[in-house]
Amino acid sequence: MFDSIEDAVAYWKENISYIEDARIVEYRGGYPVVDFTIHQAAWDLVKDKKKFRRIVRNAELEGGIEVGVSACFYGTASLEWNPPVMRICGYPEVIQRILNKVM
Repeated sequence: MFDSIEDAVAYWKENISYIEDARIVEYRGGYPVVDFTIHQAAWDLVKDKKKFRRIVRNAELEGGIEVGVSACFYGTASLEWNPPVMRICGYPEVIQRILNKVM
C-alpha cells in the first residue's frame, strides 16, 4: 500500500481527520515508531487500553496477510496511549490497521 514510511506518515497527516500531527521518532528492531498527536475531541473514541493487545495482534496478522508474510509480523508492533500522543510501532500496513481499529 505504501512505498515508504515517509509516504505513509504524509498520508496519515493529510487523510485522517483526528490526527493533528504525525512524525517518526525512532526505529525499534527495524520497524518505525510513529508519534501521532490526536485531537482532543477524538480522545473519547479511543478504545479501552485493555483491548490494545488484541487490536495490535489482529493488525499484525491482517497487515502480514496484506503484505504476504502472515506470521512474520507476530510481536513486531506496539501501541501506547498517553493523551494527546499515541505512539505506534510497526510496519506501515500494520500501523494503518491499528489506527483503523483503535478509534
